[in-house]
Amino acid sequence: MLLSRLETVFEDRGYEGATLNQLAEACGLGKASLYHHFPGGKPEMAAVLLREAVARLESQAFARLQSPEPAAQRLARFIEGFADYTQQGERNCLVAVFSQGSAADAHAEAVAAQFETWLQRLSAVFEDTGARPKRAQREAAALLAGLYGYLLTARLLRDPASFRRGLKRLRKTLPD
Repeated sequence: MLLSRLETVFEDRGYEGATLNQLAEACGLGKASLYHHFPGGKPEMAAVLLREAVARLESQAFARLQSPEPAAQRLARFIEGFADYTQQGERNCLVAVFSQGSAADAHAEAVAAQFETWLQRLSAVFEDTGARPKRAQREAAALLAGLYGYLLTARLLRDPASFRRGLKRLRKTLPD
C-alpha cells in the first residue's frame, strides 16, 4: 500500500516534481516516518519503486513472450500485458518516468540495461516469426517505441483512448 501511494505521486508529478511533503501526505505519514521506511530519502524510494515496476512489467508483459504459443500470438499478448500494466493508458510507466530528469542520473544504467534485455527478448520472438536478426532488432525497437510513444501521447493529451487506438495500429503491424 505504501509503495503504490508513492508510485502514484511519482507517476503524476515525476521525480523532480514529487516533494517529500507530497510523498508523505500521500502515504498518510509525516516526513520523519517516511524517512524511517526509506532512510535514503527520495533516491531510495525511486530505486525500490523502479525495481517493483520492472518486476511488474516483467510479469504482466514480458513473461508472455516465453509462452509456447506461436510467435505472433506471443507478441499480441505482450502488447495486451503492456496495456494492462499501464491500465489501458491511464497510468504512466514508472520505468519511463525514472529514465528522465535527475532520476536518470541515478537510474539510467539500470534502465538501459533492462531495456537492452527486453529488446533482445522481443527480437528473439520476431526472429521466431521468420525475421532475420537485424530486421528483428528493428521490429523490436519499433514496437517498444510505438508502445511508449502512444502512452506518452495519451498522457500528454489526457486521452487514454488514443493509447488504445495506437495499440490497435501496432497490432496490425505484427507478423501473422
